[in-house]
Amino acid sequence: MRSCLSAATAAGLVLLGACAVDDGGTGGNRIDDTSSSVGSTGSGGSTGSGGSTGSGGSTGSGGSTGSGGTSSSGDATSTGGEAAGGTGMSGGASGSGGADPGTGEIFNPPYILGADISWTLEQESIGRRYRDQGQTKSIERILVDHGFNFVRLRTFVCPDCPGGYTSELYSGARPTEAFGDTAHTIAMAKRVKACGMGLFLDFHMSDTWASIGHQNVPSAWAGMNPSQMQEAAYGHVKGVLDEMVAASVKPDMVQVGNETNSRMSGVSMSNWASFSGLVNAGIRAVRETDPNIIVWAQHGRPRPDGGFRPWVDAHLTNDPPIDVDGICGSTYGTTNNGQDWSEEFGYVIDKYKLPVMSCEYTDVRRDLINSVVREFPNQMGRGTFLWEPTAYGDRTLFDFSDNTYTTNANMDAYARLAESYGLPVPSTPAEELQGTTCQ
Repeated sequence: MRSCLSAATAAGLVLLGACAVDDGGTGGNRIDDTSSSVGSTGSGGSTGSGGSTGSGGSTGSGGSTGSGGTSSSGDATSTGGEAAGGTGMSGGASGSGGADPGTGEIFNPPYILGADISWTLEQESIGRRYRDQGQTKSIERILVDHGFNFVRLRTFVCPDCPGGYTSELYSGARPTEAFGDTAHTIAMAKRVKACGMGLFLDFHMSDTWASIGHQNVPSAWAGMNPSQMQEAAYGHVKGVLDEMVAASVKPDMVQVGNETNSRMSGVSMSNWASFSGLVNAGIRAVRETDPNIIVWAQHGRPRPDGGFRPWVDAHLTNDPPIDVDGICGSTYGTTNNGQDWSEEFGYVIDKYKLPVMSCEYTDVRRDLINSVVREFPNQMGRGTFLWEPTAYGDRTLFDFSDNTYTTNANMDAYARLAESYGLPVPSTPAEELQGTTCQ
């Protein structure tokens, strides 16, 4: 997600749908380029200058696309996907999200109720607080208390490089601090894991926002040939993950690239050898860190008018395919009350036996997108991630006043949703949290 974030006001950073929520129902498209040309292996040929996957990410080094989520024997009902079966997810432990990185255990609950809260450290750096039920708490504690079980965090290659995220000042925080770098990502990941939540790490593979039409080459990679870029992509992902493992905050899920509808890090899908080599190089780094980490690919518009199916086909059938375990999408807009999401995600499940997930949505779509995702049988609809619930979208979960985000009725709705799904909703009073690691 990238939009007119720079136009947000410092007073609460509430970014309304007019900024760029992809409202397919009203024709409000993103301001980004929505081109989604996908390079089949027969066209847009390889460059002869190092774009082979041999130096980047071979598909044999982890969970191949053919070994993903085989659906079970078909005896599951279509309501809720509670039957055990083919999620396509390895290491399906259902315990704490803060698993020991050395065990290979991955947090994989029956259903993911997640949120992307990557702005948290930026908000806190300018004195903002979060309150729930009359108590000051951390945002991750508030999420746990309302049934959320997963957090998504984004990370950049070099946010404080020229043209990087730091210089764009989206949140009103200090422009000299490299939010989104590895150190800040680890700091926030420790808090997430301390609350027993799963961690979904989003590699933007850029120095700043990556989105449908905004896929800049990292400054340090400028001028590299395809082979060199693949080595750089591998080194970036492996370096971040090695530091996270050393800090005992190994992610449970990862995506290499954000909304890569037509390109990543400036490399177009029309040159499939170079594009696939780049993406698979990053994925190879994930597989070598821990083959149980679940790897997703994200499309920014999973609808018939967004080029979703050709993109999926290219990722999973071109030579070489992209080595992912599942497909997720940004579900901001719908043209027919969610039927488009159901049909497009269903295409992935039916044809490729891979699980699906909404990795971005706003609260106004809460009930709709969760009902769509949970309808898929055998837990093939893995869950949803609300994007920046304090400050983005046409309906937020917090009211903002006096530099404080205070939960409102929209947050309470998630506790009810979680309870209806059988997910734990602790709702621990803040006074009982004193001295614990999750406050």
